[in-house]
Amino acid sequence: MTIRPTRRALIGSALTFPLWRSGLAWADASDYPSQNVRLIIPFLAGGAADIVARIVAQGLGEKLGKTFVCDNRPGAGSNIGTEIAANSTADGYTLLVQGNPLASNIFLFKKVGYDPIKSFVPVAMHYRDYNVLIVNPSFEAKSVQDIIKLAKEHPGQLTYSSSGNGTSTHLAGELFCDMAGIKMVHVPYRGVPPAVLAVMSGEVKMMFAGYGVVSGYIKEGRLKGLAVTGPHRLTMAPDLPTVSESGLPGFDATTWTGMFAPAGTPDPIVRKLNGAINAVIETPSVRENLEKRGFIVEAMTPEQVGKVVLEDMDRYGDIIKKTGAHAD
Repeated sequence: MTIRPTRRALIGSALTFPLWRSGLAWADASDYPSQNVRLIIPFLAGGAADIVARIVAQGLGEKLGKTFVCDNRPGAGSNIGTEIAANSTADGYTLLVQGNPLASNIFLFKKVGYDPIKSFVPVAMHYRDYNVLIVNPSFEAKSVQDIIKLAKEHPGQLTYSSSGNGTSTHLAGELFCDMAGIKMVHVPYRGVPPAVLAVMSGEVKMMFAGYGVVSGYIKEGRLKGLAVTGPHRLTMAPDLPTVSESGLPGFDATTWTGMFAPAGTPDPIVRKLNGAINAVIETPSVRENLEKRGFIVEAMTPEQVGKVVLEDMDRYGDIIKKTGAHAD
């Protein structure tokens, strides 16, 4: 299935299918789940999305009395597992763990086997993860404004790394360049660790990396954090300003992961799952566990999750089109 809608068409589609309204509003969810539930995770085991999904799955099992089985189906930038979920029966017994790629892959790949709006209904948010703009401590730029000034004085000479073409770390850099009106050279690596190491060694000048991944290096002085990419400062790093308050108002490049279900999943099941997931992530021990990893716990309604997806499609669709970024 080839999907290349314009941004305007996407928003129009969302209005036609308001926040992916789920089906069978009259269905009874009192006996749900009556069997084990499959969670498709279209990412490699051991990554942030997988770790948190397993924490949520354990909590859901305890609250709802059935086992939530995690099934990793990585590949094609998460498209393989996502397509499997899209084609699953809409009965609440197959769910999808997804994040930013659900919003951006439609623009990055020539073909995906699902429609991010029509194929799924949002269920709940798991977490948000702020990126932080990191540089080598010896780098002369000590602020966002310093970087912008240097980039304008030396167009096309500053470099930034990412975990690969089309990833959130790449798109954060492209968004930064676009909003600042500068040109920098993107240097993609095969994953986050080598991309961070490249900044640490001075091979590249900077990177937008997940705060939870690099916070230890910042505390050790091996990296310097200049600003975080969310709408407000992090409680665990209050001295780090946001990119927005550092001269680029409105800049927001956070990563996130949440739960989705195949379109048509009965609304009572969606609401029951939403309440259970929110209860799990707001459990004090779980919240503490996630926040220690640098994640931000934020309980949301299905409609709020849908809004996050639409905002990402709007934001990154424009950037991908301008830069010609692609992942295949």
